[in-house]
Amino acid sequence: MTRLKTTLVRAAVFAGLCAVAVTAAADTLDAQTRKNIETAMRSEAYASLKYLGYAKAARAHGNEKLARLFEESADVEANHHFVREAAALGLPGPDIENISDAIVSEYDENNKMYNSFADQAAQVGDHKTAALFRQIAAEEGDHYQAYKDALMRTDLPATPATKPAAREVKRSAK
Repeated sequence: MTRLKTTLVRAAVFAGLCAVAVTAAADTLDAQTRKNIETAMRSEAYASLKYLGYAKAARAHGNEKLARLFEESADVEANHHFVREAAALGLPGPDIENISDAIVSEYDENNKMYNSFADQAAQVGDHKTAALFRQIAAEEGDHYQAYKDALMRTDLPATPATKPAAREVKRSAK
């Protein structure tokens, strides 16, 4: 197995181990409840960013009152709903857990998700969208590398339960 694959496997295992140590409240959640919270968080994040885009457009059209309404709604979606839902899952966690999760997520987006989306778009003739997905995949690769580099050059504290796993993730990322 290549060093990169080993790193990713270990990071994924570590992220799974970290999930066990998140919080007592998060640990007691039913699997479907956890899935519902994660779905709600994606919806709140999407709504917030979408409303910020709507606010920018409204302001460009000279409709300041509508722009402010969209911005106020975006704030509630992100800074109230999303934050409370994240807290229910025990997020964010310790830095080592957060960076490990980011490494796994960015790797997946860079190597799997966006490439798959690009291939599907190209197959149906949506070539501009395919190019967009490939560009975003490359940017996600930059994020992956930046998080991996940060993991290597920092001494992130871990909780007592995660210290051995944290050292292993850091060692395997070299």
